[in-house]
Formats: sequence, structure tokens, C-alpha cells
Amino acid sequence: MMSFPISGRELKRFFKSATPPDITEFKGEYLVDMLTVWPSFKRFSHKKVIYRKNDGVLGYNVLFNRVWGHFAVREGVCSDVDSVRVAVIDYNRVENSFPFRGIRDYVRCVEKNELFIGRFYYSFAKRKQFLGYFSLEKIA
Repeated sequence: MMSFPISGRELKRFFKSATPPDITEFKGEYLVDMLTVWPSFKRFSHKKVIYRKNDGVLGYNVLFNRVWGHFAVREGVCSDVDSVRVAVIDYNRVENSFPFRGIRDYVRCVEKNELFIGRFYYSFAKRKQFLGYFSLEKIA
């Protein structure tokens, strides 16, 4: 896997230069690596599992062999970064408990169908707080 920049400013520039992903091509398992703020759980096989159902793109996280954080994937824009087009991973789902419903990930493509960079946010009371960057790497 390629190495990502370290500073927030460089990661933001990198995120802007990536391309919008085609959400119809999201399918399978993706290894998650936290790039800022949070410790990386990559060594614990933190992954997102993404699948298609009823013309939609859905998924969930797996960490420590436990399923958590169900989500839907849709197209959107990241207004914080020049309104670039993104795939939005939206955790506002009935399967999730209240605290998880505020999570939103904004994802851009680095390497087609293989490598992605994302910004993660938490929304509460109509306020969106940026929390950091992560990467998604397709698991073969």
C-alpha cells in the first residue's frame, strides 16, 4: 500500500486531488486505517464490508470480529473541501444505537476500486464536526 502524507494540511490537499468514487463499484471488504487523531485498529483487522441490496449500497464495520456500525453509501459533496464530490458513508440507520447514527464518512478514490481516502465527521444537533482522516484498502 502507498504511504499517505502525515500532516492534516497535506492530507486535505491529497483528499482534494483524489477523484470521486463510483459507488456502484463498492463491493467486498476494505481494510480501514485511521490516519489521524485516532489510533489505527488496522492490526486488529478493522474493516468495512460493503454490499448491494435492493438497488442500494449498504455495509457494516467489523472490529475484533464483532459487527458494528451499519451504513448506507450514497453520492454527495464535502462542503468543507471545495464541495468536491464524494461517496458518503452514512450511519444514520435504525440498526445503529443513537451515538453511532451521527457518524458520516466522506470518501474519495486514490486508486480505482483499490484505495480510498476519507474524512470522518460526527453530526449532532445539525452541527458537523470534522474528526480526522482514514484510508480504505480493498482486501483481495
